[in-house]
Amino acid sequence: MKSKRRTTLRDVAREAGVSYQTVSRVINDNDNVAPATRERVLLAIDKLDYRPNRAAQVMQTERSQTIEVIMPYYGFNRVLADMARITHQSGYHFSISAIDNTEFAEALISASSRFIDGLILTPLSPIIDDYDELKRLTKGIPFVQIGARLGTNLPSVIYDHAQGARLATQHLINLGHKVIAEISGPLWNYDGYDRHEGWLATLADNNLDPSLSVEGDFTVDGGYQAMQQLLDMDVKFSAAFVANDMMAFGAQTALRERGLRIPEDVSIVGFDDLQESAHFVPSLTTVRQDFALLGRLAIEYVVSLIENPDTPIYQRVLPPQLVVRKSTQPYR
Repeated sequence: MKSKRRTTLRDVAREAGVSYQTVSRVINDNDNVAPATRERVLLAIDKLDYRPNRAAQVMQTERSQTIEVIMPYYGFNRVLADMARITHQSGYHFSISAIDNTEFAEALISASSRFIDGLILTPLSPIIDDYDELKRLTKGIPFVQIGARLGTNLPSVIYDHAQGARLATQHLINLGHKVIAEISGPLWNYDGYDRHEGWLATLADNNLDPSLSVEGDFTVDGGYQAMQQLLDMDVKFSAAFVANDMMAFGAQTALRERGLRIPEDVSIVGFDDLQESAHFVPSLTTVRQDFALLGRLAIEYVVSLIENPDTPIYQRVLPPQLVVRKSTQPYR
């Protein structure tokens, strides 16, 4: 028996009375299609039971229309949904390669062997900070990195974490606090290191002692354990900068267990402005990062690098914002 001929993109275009390029834009969820035209194409796709032939598309365009995110297992899940949405709106497919941070270079080599148009890289630490080496490992696939040292010559989108820590620490100083402890993030981490440096620099600018610091791990339990260590030092402090909101939550628990009130006895500032932070008791003063914006700008940048190879290489630095809530008050 002769098999039925596979419906093609051009068949759909004839049925809908549009160009095959318009059908392609509808399939890739591109915004540049009038609603009535989109509806007509979708009806034709349904009527003809059209299934896109991905292999044929790749052969014709020499593109897979795929952007891959290489990220640690426990990494940037807060921005994934927004990155996927922007990727699809740009006409690309979205894929994730979850790795251990030690597998970063291997993951780049693996990605270069697949038909990937662009990469979003999210290493947690400065594993490879050399642009030419990253280009070599990725075989020239356009990439943008989320997270990098400030001033690094990489196509990257970052927040100025040191400036965020300065805002947090200066807020406490302006409230009259003189002894300000810190629970830092892991200092091997981009964000942890820069936030710690911002805390140190602000204390130095105000001639305050930087000795009350314990390194945490960005987890709730890590914040709890670090605050216990600070309290065991038996040095009275009236405020603490905690390098992320998750650790701030654990730190609050440790303070309460020691009979200390927030903010009456200890004011706390966190970092990130997680959705839950406004609902802490008391609500958390923190430094805000807009994770949705971070993901959107990274995707838009890599799409520009894919479609316009002459796009300049630059680092986009976003300014953090201090959000003042009820976990801080003037020293008394």
